[in-house]
Amino acid sequence: QQWLDLGKPILKQIKDLDPMLFSFRVKFYPADPFRLTNQGRTMLYQQLKRDLRHGRIYCSVGEAAALGSLIVQEELGDYNEEIHVENYVASMNLALRQTESLERKIIELHKKREPRQNPSEVVNEFLSIVSSLETYGIDPHPVKDHRGSQLYIGINYTGISTFICGKRSQHFRWNEVQKINFEGKMFIAHLSYTDASREA
Repeated sequence: QQWLDLGKPILKQIKDLDPMLFSFRVKFYPADPFRLTNQGRTMLYQQLKRDLRHGRIYCSVGEAAALGSLIVQEELGDYNEEIHVENYVASMNLALRQTESLERKIIELHKKREPRQNPSEVVNEFLSIVSSLETYGIDPHPVKDHRGSQLYIGINYTGISTFICGKRSQHFRWNEVQKINFEGKMFIAHLSYTDASREA
């Protein structure tokens, strides 16, 4: 996988690729998605739906159900008991670990949604929830710490975070990071912080 450089001819960048598959992706997630244009928010929403499906967004079951119900509202519209029968969300790929229990919660929330909601309002509500999560904009990468313990590391506009079992274990704000080094397979962040400035 690689990003296309829009400043270079596309054919030169893909000449050795077979088969070729192009996908739209968001590379940088804004701190405030509401400063984007409507089209920009829609593109970010599409990426975040993918992030939820692929497990890149860690959230509680309640948050996953709320996000899932917003996706269902945006894609299917208002709940209609004549059309939306039984488990009508089972065929929708909404979350990485999509269980029947989660699907029931999504349906319950979809039924309660206010009718005739504008799709852009639904997208904005989705963005509001996701952008407040600790994993918003983070592409988690598996690593081992100095003791050999497995964890995940990722960066976003707030700084560098580590995660253990889906929970953020450490967070270093960018103003605390003095220097970043790569030595072989080691990633080293040189920090300057006080205990009071560091989030656990």
